[in-house]
Amino acid sequence: MNTKDLAYFKALVEKRNYTAVAEAFNVSQPTVTQAVKRLEREFEDELVHVDRTHNRTEITRSGQLLYEKASTITANLNLAHQEIENAKLSRIRFGLPPIIGSMYFPSLAGQLLKDGLLQRLDVLETGSGGLLNAVKAGEIDIALLASVLPLHDPSLKVIHLGSRPFVIVVSRHHPLAKRGSVFFKELANEEFIMLNRKFVHPKAFKAYCQFSGVNPSVIYKTPDISWITSLVKENLGISLLARDVVSSSDEDELACLQVLDPVAERFNVSIVIRQGYVLTKEEEHFIKDLKQLKIPHNGE
Repeated sequence: MNTKDLAYFKALVEKRNYTAVAEAFNVSQPTVTQAVKRLEREFEDELVHVDRTHNRTEITRSGQLLYEKASTITANLNLAHQEIENAKLSRIRFGLPPIIGSMYFPSLAGQLLKDGLLQRLDVLETGSGGLLNAVKAGEIDIALLASVLPLHDPSLKVIHLGSRPFVIVVSRHHPLAKRGSVFFKELANEEFIMLNRKFVHPKAFKAYCQFSGVNPSVIYKTPDISWITSLVKENLGISLLARDVVSSSDEDELACLQVLDPVAERFNVSIVIRQGYVLTKEEEHFIKDLKQLKIPHNGE
């Protein structure tokens, strides 16, 4: 089967016009017609019916079935091209969220440098949501991701490394600063400064809101973690963050409060690889090193 025939057929289903398809691919109309005929011979059934009375191009049920599969085949072929091109470069296309990058990854950098892997990394740094889509689309091949619940996705191979609690972060000047813990409903009238939707934190925030039946105001959203902690230090609002975002050097100005509500959402960290992707020896070594990241499975 000619993959170009599938491309012509897929476009025909979408455009319902042979001339428009021919113009889109810069070929003659008979080229498109012959491509469809070859596919019909391949599958021994009519795929496209031209209603000349009403001047309409109709797709048969068999044609619709092939169209659905053709879309998958085309996507997989494009993915294969990306993977093979990257294999020629001997690079490791890796996704790393800023929070995980700042909290855990530096402890591994020395080992990666020693193993000759650090210099092979092409790093895409953005929130976990964006990286998850990038892995599935073939833009990167391996990622460290955060999720509020353990990941279960049949299109991915997931290696769970551990989890950390979410905490309420307040300024040392805030009235709650001397409290070690708090129920989320007590924060109904507080003003929150939050990470934006590229990160998993808004999902955890929503879960706490739904469980406690309150909806505190979010006065500002940003992808910049250091900006959030700076604003909270100035007592301009409070935040919900993964526990390890607040380092020991911040504890003179920030306090972390345990959230007592029994919700399941936590800051889960996982290695994610696209299902079916064949790892190089360097990538296998890289994942072996990533598994050494020390992320506790328990609370504090």
